Amino acid sequence: MAGKRILTSRLQENMVTADDVYTAEEQLLIPSGTVLTAEIIEALREHAIFAIRIEVDKDGKTPVLGEPTREQQEELPEVKFVSSEPSYQAEKDSDEDNYFETLKNSKEYQEFHAVFLDTVDHLKDTFNRVVMQNEEIDSSTILSEVESVVSESRNSLHILDMLQCMKGYDDVTYVHSLNVALLSNVIGKIAMPKISKEDLDVLTLAGLLHDIGKMMIPDDVLLKKDRLTISEFNIIKTHVLHGNNILKNMDLDPRIAEVAMRHHERCDGSGYPGGYHGDQISPFAKIVAIADTYDAMTSDRIYRKAICPFDVIHMFEREGLVKYEVEYLLPFLSTAVQAYMNTEVRLTTDEIGKVVMVNMEELSKPIVKVGNIYYDLKKERSISIDRIID
Repeated sequence: MAGKRILTSRLQENMVTADDVYTAEEQLLIPSGTVLTAEIIEALREHAIFAIRIEVDKDGKTPVLGEPTREQQEELPEVKFVSSEPSYQAEKDSDEDNYFETLKNSKEYQEFHAVFLDTVDHLKDTFNRVVMQNEEIDSSTILSEVESVVSESRNSLHILDMLQCMKGYDDVTYVHSLNVALLSNVIGKIAMPKISKEDLDVLTLAGLLHDIGKMMIPDDVLLKKDRLTISEFNIIKTHVLHGNNILKNMDLDPRIAEVAMRHHERCDGSGYPGGYHGDQISPFAKIVAIADTYDAMTSDRIYRKAICPFDVIHMFEREGLVKYEVEYLLPFLSTAVQAYMNTEVRLTTDEIGKVVMVNMEELSKPIVKVGNIYYDLKKERSISIDRIID
């Protein structure tokens, strides 16, 4: 069955979901094949879900309608952490050259790419020696490797450009850890302009080591493609405890172990393991939480394709303002959205356009040029960006 992306504001009862729908916390809200009810549509809005895919007929436009089951009529679906294969294939990218294609072919990207992958290989070796052989972490060496990646970029915006080109690596530990280290470094620089070199190093290392506890999670759970059971999800959640236990007795700044423990805490108390609120969470844990979420949502995963960055930014603008520290979040989003200037995008109208201007009042709604037409997505509420063409 074909699927078409539609804004949540335009959903109607009895439409059928074409894909699983996830919350910002990587938890399943409703599975594919769900017949929408008024209550489910309202739940999507409350969870700041901007758009979903619905089943359509062969014409690619007419929604398929179904009848909700008795269970759907009586109660909302539970929110559970799941993993599942995406039920659709991404459309073939345009053959036209675009910003990211040009960047990928540049010498500077090739050099960045080589240093990045070398650093990932070294990181794998380091993590394995630490966990399997109980070796101390040589923080100066792994930090110098991260700095060698940073040195291949001109500034924070350029790092974000480079990381966007690196999307497509489905790696829940090593590539993700390096991405989070780089993003944490970016956020530290733009949100804390007076941060010392020593503190920035600690923050970068905290981002690099935040998920080391996943080395203790069995692969059949960590890499499972099917839906996780509640007990399996609880096993996943223990990675923060394992990470803290691995790091706290090492010769490292204690803030690094604290970040490993607290990067899934949220300012509204909805996180884990302690349900901490606001000031109970350390500044570096708040920063790594933003970097971790942004990278996880905009990257491919075993159970889903990468989410469109503009949808992720929209989620942060809506739900993120209570879950994440605004003092760190907003400067990062303002910089992150700049990385998508001049990129080609596919709109929900199926038109191909180019992002030409950012709406600072609503970062997820830029101005897109299609031929000689300019769509201001802040005003054209029925149109949105379906995906980045990269």
